Amino acid sequence: MTNNTKAELLLPADILEISKKYSHLLTNYPNLRERDSIFASIKRTSNKLSVLFPLKEHPIHGITGLHATEKYDENGYVKEYHYSWKRIIPKQGVIYNHISAWENEPHDDSNTPEKYKVNSEPHHHHHVPGDRHQRKDNFDIHTLDTAFAFVANYIESGEEYKP
Repeated sequence: MTNNTKAELLLPADILEISKKYSHLLTNYPNLRERDSIFASIKRTSNKLSVLFPLKEHPIHGITGLHATEKYDENGYVKEYHYSWKRIIPKQGVIYNHISAWENEPHDDSNTPEKYKVNSEPHHHHHVPGDRHQRKDNFDIHTLDTAFAFVANYIESGEEYKP
C-alpha cells in the first residue's frame, strides 16, 4: 500500500509549532557542520521536507538529533515519512548512529522476507538501537509531533531507550 487511504491522510509537519513545543529540548552544537540552528538546516519544497533537530545531550545516548523527512503527494499530504532518532556527533554511519526510527515506506512486496513484514504495514518502527534491520508494528507514531513526543520522554528523563 503506497498511498494513504482517506482515513490515513497525514498533514505536513508544522515546523514552527513543533519548534516552539519542544524548544526546551533543542540546542546548538558548534561542530555540527552547517547547523547553527534547525532553521538553517530546513530544506523544504512543495514536495519534500528534510530537517535535523539537534537535541540536548542524553547521558547514555550522547549527542542525538531527530531527523525528519517527509515527501508530499500532489494534494500536499504526507505520502512518505521517515523520522529517525540518531546520534549525530560523532557521525558514524546509519547503522551505528541509529537509536529508533518510524517510517511508512511500504515493504509489502511478495518477495519481502517474513521477518520484515508487520501488521501495521506500511507503518513500521525500527526499534533496536544499532540495528535498523529489525522492525515491528507501528500503530501510533505517524507524525513528526508524535515522534518528538516519544523521544522527548527519553531526553527529559535521561533514561536509556531499550526496546
